[in-house]
Amino acid sequence: MTDAQQHKRNDWLVVGKGAIGLLTACQLQQQGELIRLWLRQPTELQVAMTTVRGAVRRHHFAPWPKTQAARLAFIAVKAYDALPCIQQLQTQLAEDACVILSHNGLGTLTNIQAALKPRQQLWFLTTTHGAYTQSDCSKGHQLVHSGSGSSVIGKITPADSEAVPGWFDVLGQALGPLTLVERIQPCLWQKLLINCLINPLTALHQVPNGALAETRFEATLKKLFAEYCQLAAAAGYPQQETAAWQQLQQVISNTASNRSSMLQDRLAGRKTELDFITGFVLSEADRLGLALPAHQQLYQDCLAAGF
Repeated sequence: MTDAQQHKRNDWLVVGKGAIGLLTACQLQQQGELIRLWLRQPTELQVAMTTVRGAVRRHHFAPWPKTQAARLAFIAVKAYDALPCIQQLQTQLAEDACVILSHNGLGTLTNIQAALKPRQQLWFLTTTHGAYTQSDCSKGHQLVHSGSGSSVIGKITPADSEAVPGWFDVLGQALGPLTLVERIQPCLWQKLLINCLINPLTALHQVPNGALAETRFEATLKKLFAEYCQLAAAAGYPQQETAAWQQLQQVISNTASNRSSMLQDRLAGRKTELDFITGFVLSEADRLGLALPAHQQLYQDCLAAGF
């Protein structure tokens, strides 16, 4: 790398060691970016990443130095950890820091915006790239990039200019194709449709995504889908129903052997994002005076199953 290239590279703080966070860290480092991690217990981390083509790349990450203010942070944590993470990280963030958040579900952004300082920017990224981590071993942390996808990003805090941010292209190389949109909320409601149908059902029945194509799930999926479209329209985010149903079927097919994040969390005994997926759907329905009996039953069944 030339001196000029080194001068231009961005200095990223990446939070945590979940699958999407580590995937982003590895992909950005592969582009020549300077990446340091912020973990609960600061330590160096070795990552062996298996690419979608089956090649293995080895990455090394140092912890973020406590004495340095971060101006660019990528935070891919569980929805329930997002606000506590921002609050804990605030002493490490620069006054004009750019924070890029990525998680499943909705319902976090209002409180997170309130936790930011006036000049700090908040962006949200949603991605269809697939990745999962394997157990730590003597050779380091194991990460598998299980499927290529695309990403969409939008600014949550009021835009102070229409300029494309300087980090956009390199993030696009890492998680691209990357699309910059003026309003991210419609994209998040489209993603929520996929999440609230696939995640709780697969976690409840402990089946891979592809099992939802079986006849036994057809009636339930159609009820959940119809209720969600009713809610989305009432909330101001109407879905193109034919296209949305086709996209749902495509995701089920394309990720047939995958275990949803909620199923992985349940099998590992971890807290799930149920309250930010189905729970958010039900809270919005209550706010709008709608009854969603299929989603309500699914939520109660999940609670009864212990997650």
